[in-house]
Amino acid sequence: MRRRTAVLAGVAAVAAAAGGGTAWWRGRPSSDAAVAALPDLWSLTFLTLNGTNLRMADWRGRPLLLNFWATWCGPCVTEMPLLDRFSKDRAASGWRVLALAIDKGEQVQRFVTEHSLGLPVALAGAEGIDLSRGLGNTLGALPFSVLFDSTGASVARQLGALTPELLSQWVEQTR
Repeated sequence: MRRRTAVLAGVAAVAAAAGGGTAWWRGRPSSDAAVAALPDLWSLTFLTLNGTNLRMADWRGRPLLLNFWATWCGPCVTEMPLLDRFSKDRAASGWRVLALAIDKGEQVQRFVTEHSLGLPVALAGAEGIDLSRGLGNTLGALPFSVLFDSTGASVARQLGALTPELLSQWVEQTR
């Protein structure tokens, strides 16, 4: 009986510590300060995999699906082929898709090559998490996608992997 009580007390202590850690993580002041200090998305520039600069200002004027991802993120890896197909299928109708990697360039280049991805990819680095938080990703989790209309206004967000059904809804929403 004592062993059972000790095990239950241990489980309760772990659960309390996890809950306290989560509350601290969500409420830490540094993330609020970082979000408040974010520049306007459309004024930013990111490095592409071929070493050129991608200016976000050049991406305004058409619907844009902006996806934050990383090579070490399982759901991100799963949704990449869907995003690549969506990018190819919707390019003729004016849509753009940009995958912003929260990762190191070497890993991203290897992943893109191994998976034969054709969609545009740029490097946001660790700062990309703060940018995604500023766009509504309060948890700072991946994958995270934001849909912008042709005026540059954010019109939809998705935390977690996208689905073909959701992408179809987003296409209808921007018509």
